[in-house]
Amino acid sequence: MSNQKRLSTAIIRKQFAGTFMVMTMVELANAVTALIDGLMTARLLGPTEMAADGLTQPYFTVATIISGMLMVSCQTICAKSMGSGKMDEANRTFSLTCVLALIASTAMAVLGIIFATPIAQFLGARGDSAELLPYVRQYLIGLLLGTPFNVMIPILVPILRLDGDTGLANAAAAAVAIGDVGGNVLFVVGFKLGLFGFGLGTSFSYVLGCAVLMIHFLKKDRMFRFSLKKADWGRVPGILSAGLPRAVSKVGRTLAPVIINSIILAVGATAAMTAASIQNNTRLLIFTPATGIGSAVLLMAGIFAGEQDVEGIRAMFSIALQRIFTVILAIGIGVFIAAPLIVGFYLPDGGEAARLAVAAMRWYALLVPIKPVNMVISSYLQAMGFKKITYFFTLAEEFACPVLCAFVLSRLFGINGIWAAPAVAELLVLLIYAVMAIVRKSPGCGGADKLLFLPAGFGVPKEDSMSITVTEMDGVIGVSQRVEEFCTEHGADRRRAYLSALCIEEMAGNTVQYGFSDGKKHTIDIRVIKKGDDILLRLRDNCARFDLKEKVAHWTLNPDHPDSRHVEGRVVYEYDADE
Repeated sequence: MSNQKRLSTAIIRKQFAGTFMVMTMVELANAVTALIDGLMTARLLGPTEMAADGLTQPYFTVATIISGMLMVSCQTICAKSMGSGKMDEANRTFSLTCVLALIASTAMAVLGIIFATPIAQFLGARGDSAELLPYVRQYLIGLLLGTPFNVMIPILVPILRLDGDTGLANAAAAAVAIGDVGGNVLFVVGFKLGLFGFGLGTSFSYVLGCAVLMIHFLKKDRMFRFSLKKADWGRVPGILSAGLPRAVSKVGRTLAPVIINSIILAVGATAAMTAASIQNNTRLLIFTPATGIGSAVLLMAGIFAGEQDVEGIRAMFSIALQRIFTVILAIGIGVFIAAPLIVGFYLPDGGEAARLAVAAMRWYALLVPIKPVNMVISSYLQAMGFKKITYFFTLAEEFACPVLCAFVLSRLFGINGIWAAPAVAELLVLLIYAVMAIVRKSPGCGGADKLLFLPAGFGVPKEDSMSITVTEMDGVIGVSQRVEEFCTEHGADRRRAYLSALCIEEMAGNTVQYGFSDGKKHTIDIRVIKKGDDILLRLRDNCARFDLKEKVAHWTLNPDHPDSRHVEGRVVYEYDADE
């Protein structure tokens, strides 16, 4: 690997790590509350209530259908608007997203409470398992009361990141965990409200988390401002379209557990459902890092796709897989070894449910290294805009293969077949993807690149792009000259070539001056591309965070400036930093 490529990959690695950590925090709130609820339910109530807890898990997935779809759309559209200096457009998207989220989540809460009994029956509390009906109903009503706040948290956290307030986002995640414990103690131990109290405690934690996030919007220097008047309803189709693949994924995750839970109850009755509930509780926390990796891929792949940066896509994929086979694989090994200890926290007295739960956890540990790979693939396909492949892959991964494997393997091997089904299903999905990639016609694309499903002609020809690495101020002037020569050679008039070179010199120079001032080694990765009639300039660095508010103000073009139309219409400027 050349030194320039190595430095460029190092920058991508740092960007990936930062995005991974922030997006992991988005998922952590639900994971922690579900884990706490499961532990306290098992300890304070009993196995029957624990089984009811397992049947209510689709509630969390239904809530994330709304939040996940709107979060992806809002984050992507707002980031692009900010990059263009169009803060008013970003605020219109943000305001509309909040209105849509509140309408959808309130409707879900009201309808859910009204139809709580038939919903509980649909989830599996019927027939031989009718004893679970009142417990499932109570827990659902308690959870549904906090739905609007549950939905808003994942939407607001990425907005705070774009607004440069990641510390408060982390504080909100901590508030959710603390609020869940405190709420459960208050409503279950204090007021003796049973499973309804657990649901109410979780709702209270969401309210507390939202309250912490709202502190940001009381600050005077915030960029994002909610305004009902700015909620542009003409943007609804674009928002829904951008988040539709994520919604399809969540629908599959909702329906599949309902069917699989019915199979579990039919094969192993309440004891098996209790074991499955323990597995589901720990699953949310185990896969929180994996979800963070998938979210980082979703964000970064979209950037690379816009640049048609094949090298960046390869580097990102490599970094994501490295994370999986270090962090995630270690988690899987730990879960397999510690399965009896984990189950002991839930069921200290042992018994049939505990024995089944240990087997379920150990089979599940085999899934831990496989599932994140498919999550990365799904996020990548969505970010690249491969809609047909994304829908097929998502439905296969989230619904068809899990249900099919659970049905077939339960008939062949009983309850152990159900425990093995998730790992077998993920392997089957990965095999389907590999076969599709290998057999597809891909002129000019061979080797490992076939797995990326890149269309023919994707990527900028080498002669139409230039990559430069800067590690010190002395290199900036030379870069400016090279950029001007590149633009001139590719048909840009003298003025455009000069402005492009000047832009690179100013941005790279300022980055070195302020970003390199901490005494550490830093790198600026510069890429210049000829795309049609435009010149695309991209800078990426691994320096410390900078003030996004100052960046947006600096980039907002003055419509009265004589060069504003020329610069905006003929030369495209992009600046990607690690924060």
